[in-house]
Amino acid sequence: MSDQLSEEEKHREFVLQVLKEFPDKISLPIQEKILARQVVLGMAPYEAHLAAGAFMFKVQADSKWPKGADPYNVMWAQSLHPDDSKIWMTFETNTQWPDKGLTRFRVFFQQGRAVEIETLANKGEGK
Repeated sequence: MSDQLSEEEKHREFVLQVLKEFPDKISLPIQEKILARQVVLGMAPYEAHLAAGAFMFKVQADSKWPKGADPYNVMWAQSLHPDDSKIWMTFETNTQWPDKGLTRFRVFFQQGRAVEIETLANKGEGK
């Protein structure tokens, strides 16, 4: 038996540790979706990351941020101090829509919360 954990197991351990350390920061319904590895409307960017793992992203920072602000700082700040920044995160999982299998999708955030989730064409598929 291998002592090495799969990426899925490592991710689950990380998520469980975050939820244990900050039990009052993430609502129970959102915690359930994170553990199911599904992004839902109303999640903050960090919650979406906990749910879906690795991502690509784009940030249009609110004018309160200095020019050249680190986009990660802007994105992660939305959990506790949402502003008018606009954020797009793209994920690829087989858990968002289990009946569809591996699916790429983009999540759009305004005022620090997911307001739109759209599927994208997977590699090798037409537009």
